[in-house]
Amino acid sequence: MNTHLTSPSTWLDLRGAQEFATDDVQMRELMATFEASLVQEMTTIQAGLADNDGLKVEHSLHALKGFMSLFAAPVLAQAVIDLYQISRNQPLSATKSSFESILPNLEALLGEVRAWSSRL
Repeated sequence: MNTHLTSPSTWLDLRGAQEFATDDVQMRELMATFEASLVQEMTTIQAGLADNDGLKVEHSLHALKGFMSLFAAPVLAQAVIDLYQISRNQPLSATKSSFESILPNLEALLGEVRAWSSRL
């Protein structure tokens, strides 16, 4: 597979995804699924925070943490895992503050995913 050889990025790390994708077609499909999921979960988390719906936020963070290790740099993946733990054990206000602090990184990751996909 040669579509994995891209310029270095800050947040996108495909080493985990490469274990699942056996060829370029599968990698493109995984990336498309990841992009859609990332957008959906970020939107759901923001809506849950706005609606003061802790359960919605927790469920979306759980989904987000599940695939971050396949596509994101370890430090960002760990930040999402930590945020999920916060969401389960602390007030929603703590989750909101932590989410807002990593949101620019998640948005940057989304941009890198879209840039990766546009090069195909």
